[in-house]
Amino acid sequence: METAVNAEVPVPASPAVLSLSNCPGTTPGQPQSKNQLKKQRKLAEYTELRKLRRERERERKKQKRREAKELGLPIRTGPSRKELKKRQVITADSALSVAIDLDYDDLMQERDIAKCVKQCLRIYTINRRSPHPGKLHFTGIRSNGHIHESFRKNDGWENWHVAYHFDRTHLQVFESQQLVYLTCESDQVLDKLQPGITYVIGGLVDHNHWKGLCHQRATEAGLTTARLPLSEHVDMKTRSVLSTYHVFELLSKVAAGQDWTKAILDTIPLRKGAKAKATNGKEAEDDQEVEEELESVEEKLEQLEKQEEQVEVKEQLEKQEEQLEKKEEEEQVDTKTHQRKDRESLTLS
Repeated sequence: METAVNAEVPVPASPAVLSLSNCPGTTPGQPQSKNQLKKQRKLAEYTELRKLRRERERERKKQKRREAKELGLPIRTGPSRKELKKRQVITADSALSVAIDLDYDDLMQERDIAKCVKQCLRIYTINRRSPHPGKLHFTGIRSNGHIHESFRKNDGWENWHVAYHFDRTHLQVFESQQLVYLTCESDQVLDKLQPGITYVIGGLVDHNHWKGLCHQRATEAGLTTARLPLSEHVDMKTRSVLSTYHVFELLSKVAAGQDWTKAILDTIPLRKGAKAKATNGKEAEDDQEVEEELESVEEKLEQLEKQEEQVEVKEQLEKQEEQLEKKEEEEQVDTKTHQRKDRESLTLS
């Protein structure tokens, strides 16, 4: 008789859940050292005294305004808070609409979450002070999550002129046809801002641990993606990856009427070494002359640094020689003292 053998059917592995534990760039937690505990205590004390410092700062500003008013000087150089608030309330329907995707609560460490919320604060400030403020949305905030707790550390965050969407992502707030997710991996170039479109910026601070995750989520959701026209307008020495608030600042300037080249050069950090693309032979020659001048300046700086190093080495050698001479003199004095004491002891004996 033939016996039937039940073959074991392999069970398909369930897809891995993205979290900090399986991120290749992180390490498992370890017990905190004494220095870490000391830093935590100092941070707690700093947080407790924050309100007191803010009150003292406000009092100092009021005192400066009173002194300026007595001297007949202008109290402020920019628009008042009421004017900025009024400017935000009167927002045209054709204004820029941006949503910051904060649905990355479990993929960031505590320090990165603090940086993310700090960037949101800068985005709010940029939009508030813009001559043409847009509609700003913070989506995907998990109630009582890490990002929510970080927001609570900022006094008055509830009063910001921002549309907060708790436990609702941009997919639940807007229609998919009205969304364009901005990612540097996209093949589509954003040449012009379109009215009626909400541009989504990923609020993920990961130091390249989750490379391409925003683009992956957007494509899986069937959203239109686009990248900023950085390489079409400027040449950069580094990667064309900008922080969240730099992307928003760039969009805000373009929406206010600036051309892409000027907006990019005014926004991105100097360390990226961006310069406008040459459009004709004359500009190319000018750029070549500038590069040659920069090279000559760098060479001079290197020579100066070498001279300074030589001077420092010379001073160190002279200092060492002085110390050796002083040490030898002290040894000679000690030797003479011992000899004198020996003679005195022999004389007494």
